[in-house]
Amino acid sequence: MAGPEGERGARAADEVGPLRVPRLLRAAEVLGADGRRLRGRVFIPATAEGHPGAMRADEWLNDRGDFFPFLPDGEGSPVLLNKNETVVVTVPASADLDGTLDEAPAPVRRVIVECGTLRIEGEVVIDMPVQHSRLLDLLNRDRAFLTVRDGERHHLVRRSRISRVREAPQGGGES
Repeated sequence: MAGPEGERGARAADEVGPLRVPRLLRAAEVLGADGRRLRGRVFIPATAEGHPGAMRADEWLNDRGDFFPFLPDGEGSPVLLNKNETVVVTVPASADLDGTLDEAPAPVRRVIVECGTLRIEGEVVIDMPVQHSRLLDLLNRDRAFLTVRDGERHHLVRRSRISRVREAPQGGGES
């Protein structure tokens, strides 16, 4: 009798399938090292370990692992993209918000980030201890991607692809 009951339990487990973390699809544009721009969706975990709500896009992209799934617009199945061959992932600011991070006072610097001929201007938040509050400290932080906020878009820039960074004049324009 234990046999059939055990088999029934195994079948039920097979029907349920492996446990999976619920994911949210977020619009994104990916610029690859080969110059291709892909528009589509990224799969971000619906829950974060360190705070309430969904994982932020920068947390997800800076997480371990060399590849991430990406669903190109108009295609039925995702492709796996290599983070090392990714220059920038651009997401809506709403995919990268965390109320606790936004409430904490942290220095903000307006910067111009260059990756070869690509130029991105926006703000970076230096969410680090006061003794490490320079732009240089943020750039040397042990994270693969730097978040550059540009209004309603956040650009997650691969640090190893950055060729130059400078502080932009306040007010947004260059002189």
